[in-house]
Amino acid sequence: MVEVAPVSKWQLFRNRNFRLIFISMLFSAPGYYVYLMGAEWLMLSITDNRFYFGMLFFAASVPRLLFIVIGGITADRFSKKIILLLSDGSRAVLVGIVIGLLLMDILQPWHLLVLSALFGVSDAFSYPAAGSLLPEVLKPENLQQGNAMVQMTNMISPILGPAIGGSLIVLGGFSAVFTLAIVMLCAATVSISLLRIISQDEEIAEVKKSPLEDVKAGFHYVKHNPLIRTIMTVSFFINFFLTGPVSLSVALLAKDVFQTNALGLTILEGALGIGSLIAALSLVLLKNLKSPGHTVIFSLIIMSAFFILYGSALHFWSSAAAIFVIGICLQFTNIPISTMLQQTTDRRMIGRVMSIMALASTGLIPVSYMVTSALLGIGISIQVLCITGGILVMITGILCLRNKQLTAFNSYNKVEQQEML
Repeated sequence: MVEVAPVSKWQLFRNRNFRLIFISMLFSAPGYYVYLMGAEWLMLSITDNRFYFGMLFFAASVPRLLFIVIGGITADRFSKKIILLLSDGSRAVLVGIVIGLLLMDILQPWHLLVLSALFGVSDAFSYPAAGSLLPEVLKPENLQQGNAMVQMTNMISPILGPAIGGSLIVLGGFSAVFTLAIVMLCAATVSISLLRIISQDEEIAEVKKSPLEDVKAGFHYVKHNPLIRTIMTVSFFINFFLTGPVSLSVALLAKDVFQTNALGLTILEGALGIGSLIAALSLVLLKNLKSPGHTVIFSLIIMSAFFILYGSALHFWSSAAAIFVIGICLQFTNIPISTMLQQTTDRRMIGRVMSIMALASTGLIPVSYMVTSALLGIGISIQVLCITGGILVMITGILCLRNKQLTAFNSYNKVEQQEML
């Protein structure tokens, strides 16, 4: 178990382990986005077939889906610190391979697809480990602020990553972009290596169950928790309707619709990141949301409305403004969902629950990417796909207003229950 320090919401950085996790994320997430920026623009540069661009996302999502439950079991059975070390370290190696292929001038689209798939495998193990680490570091009443601070590092990534990546593409080429990504991922690895881990006998005994028993226990736990089951079901459908168009639209709008250069891509991704950062900062400063379920639902509805505007916008700057609001709504959806899960889940099950959550929320992402790529391939514009996705998400949000599991959730009561355990 990770050493826990008693902290208030204004003293999170006095907790050494939380501070190291925050520093690690401050390098790891932007480092990944620097790489992703380079990989996206490189794929668009070496081939005119936009199907390959869509497959870049699909290739990462399939292994993530296949291995995510194994990643959750691993997080509950083994050291989360070691898992995160291996994850960041392996990503640095993969980026190094891209540099080698570039220097030998033999890089092909399929190379980027294979490397994207390996990134997906790494994600499958790092996501449950990172998601289950924070509840062991912080008290339940600090989780909203802690999640928001960690999300701030993720939201800085679409700002710093594309800004630095786009500038380096112009000034130093793709090799400079990928070299910086390696440096940042190595810095994250060093920070994680400094975490202090304390083992406890009862947790060692817990991991002696067989992997199959662990899987069954995880699904049984989720099955008999109505709130977790509801969140996963909602996330499952939202990701199918929205993820493909969102992920592919930014670069395609910048290059194909508005015909900008890498700077245009930087501005659009930066607008999304700035909006998300503002929302995360707001949740750091706010007290725990009394009704996070209502916050999630109304954020979904507002986000879908602006996604429709984003897809139908005729001018670059109106699309940038719309995606800025989308970024705000994304965090007022994601952070309360993560906090609700962490506040209601037994710590012995947190790795498996986070992995099953990822499975539910990303379960249809490969299909979403494939369908989006196929529709783009037959000539349907990304703007039409964005508008359609926005309408479907809005319907989902409106239907959630009748879901008592979400609307009745009270975070204060859950915190009090956790403190009594």
